[in-house]
Amino acid sequence: MKKNGLKSIIIVVFCACLCVGYFFYLTHKTGGKEAANNEVEMIISKDLENSYPKTAREVVKFYNRILKCYYSRGYTEEQLAQIAEQARTLMDEELKEKNPQDSYLLAVKEDISNFAKDGKEMYNTSVESSNEMEFKKVKGRECAYADVDYYIKSKKGSQRSSQTFILRRDEGNKWRILGFYQ
Repeated sequence: MKKNGLKSIIIVVFCACLCVGYFFYLTHKTGGKEAANNEVEMIISKDLENSYPKTAREVVKFYNRILKCYYSRGYTEEQLAQIAEQARTLMDEELKEKNPQDSYLLAVKEDISNFAKDGKEMYNTSVESSNEMEFKKVKGRECAYADVDYYIKSKKGSQRSSQTFILRRDEGNKWRILGFYQ
């Protein structure tokens, strides 16, 4: 009789463990699209007015997160416009003047479309450390130069692309993207 009781207890505990395990699996699973949506929402909801990145490197890192969202294509048209506006918030006034909101959004859409047409996927970015960045005064204003590597997969294989970001401190002592070159 003891063996039957022990077997029953083991079976009940085993079933309970399976149920708890399955519940845990269902509540914690995330698909790629869900993770991308979480990143999109995080970028859109970031309050850059009160929580602006403190260093030039942090500005570039946040901008790169925006780029990865662009190319993930896991958003609505409205969300894309909001993401693009966050990107423009990181820009120096001089760069914003050259890229009005509507023109910038059209350029972003075209770039995303070309990226998708070529079957490309940005899988990683790397921003040089603050110690390696170059800082100097240009026309009396403090500027920073940050090198970034982009790692991209495509049908043709993997490739690395590099850009140098130029940032300038504004009157509020915040680093803003002035431009970039390859």
